[in-house]
Amino acid sequence: MRKDIDIDKKMEEIVNKYRNIPYKHNGRSLTGLDCLGLLIHVYREFGIEIPSDDGAYISEEWYKEDPDRYLRGIINIGEAVEFDQLQTLDLVYFELLDGIVTHSGVMINDHEFIHILQRRNVEVSRFNRFWRKKFAGARRLKR
Repeated sequence: MRKDIDIDKKMEEIVNKYRNIPYKHNGRSLTGLDCLGLLIHVYREFGIEIPSDDGAYISEEWYKEDPDRYLRGIINIGEAVEFDQLQTLDLVYFELLDGIVTHSGVMINDHEFIHILQRRNVEVSRFNRFWRKKFAGARRLKR
């Protein structure tokens, strides 16, 4: 029980630290982040390291060149989790463009996640009808 309280407190601190950081393509610093950059930072706060890229240049229209690129990277991280088993720290990913996984976030509790969208800032969203429809999967990373 104590462990969950510590995780919840740490997650609240992380949300406050990262909220409102602007979107930046290939962003990996606190001056600007993209989806993957946010994942890297949030997980690093918990001592979990994930790859920052796949070794190749990431163009702004990568999803047109290689639609499965992001998904290939995500499915190699952690273990698959069903929607009804989501919990704090699970990585969630979404199909925002024509069935292509282009977006991800980190669960901050069992019904909200932190994420960043293009032309927006880091924000917290509830798993409402929109996000549930776009949900493509989740991964649980080992700490």
